Amino acid sequence: MMMKAMFISIGLVMLLYIAVTFAVFGNLALPEIIKAQDYALAEAARPAFGQTGFSMMAVAALISTASSINANLYAVTNVTYQMAKNGELPEVYERNVWHSSEGLIVSMVIIVLLVLFFNMAEIAAIGSISILFIHALVHIGHLLKIKETKASVPLVLLAIIAIVAAIVLALNYTSEHIPNVGYYIAIGFVLAFAIEIILRLMTKRVILKQSKNLFIEKLVDEIENMIKH
Repeated sequence: MMMKAMFISIGLVMLLYIAVTFAVFGNLALPEIIKAQDYALAEAARPAFGQTGFSMMAVAALISTASSINANLYAVTNVTYQMAKNGELPEVYERNVWHSSEGLIVSMVIIVLLVLFFNMAEIAAIGSISILFIHALVHIGHLLKIKETKASVPLVLLAIIAIVAAIVLALNYTSEHIPNVGYYIAIGFVLAFAIEIILRLMTKRVILKQSKNLFIEKLVDEIENMIKH
């Protein structure tokens, strides 16, 4: 039931994004979209609903952005908390501070540093391309477990190809408009692997193989904790 609900929700979001794209390009010419790139959706509402429509869409965009940030921030930090409980991260991430986990505080510090030293275009590009890289790695890892998951190999390969193509296009675009983003992403991944290696050497941490039932139980626990928090 959970899996079915996830696919339905993803499908609805895809349809919504496609509908929004058609709405923007149906109401604005390409030069107008480029000019209003930061608020194109609100600008697309102006021809039909005037200034009221523009203001409503702008407010809705701010609310949805804040909601998305909160959802991603708390979900990711809760995953670090659960991983620490499972012994896959240092114990510091398991400690609670002001009814929250250390992971949330660490994430907030990193975000503040990004805001101080990078502009919004660079932050958006770094975040988007990094997420694409992570998705590609997850799908590549999935190929190693394909016999256990019994997923469709062609679909997983298609997903990897599509994500790699998106990464190449994104890096090609940013190399012309935001030239340093590729270097920042590379440095970030190098630091991530270096920190992981250092933590393993310092904590003597070893990630053990888990049975399918144990994995499912932990996945259910993580989902429940995410809902509670």
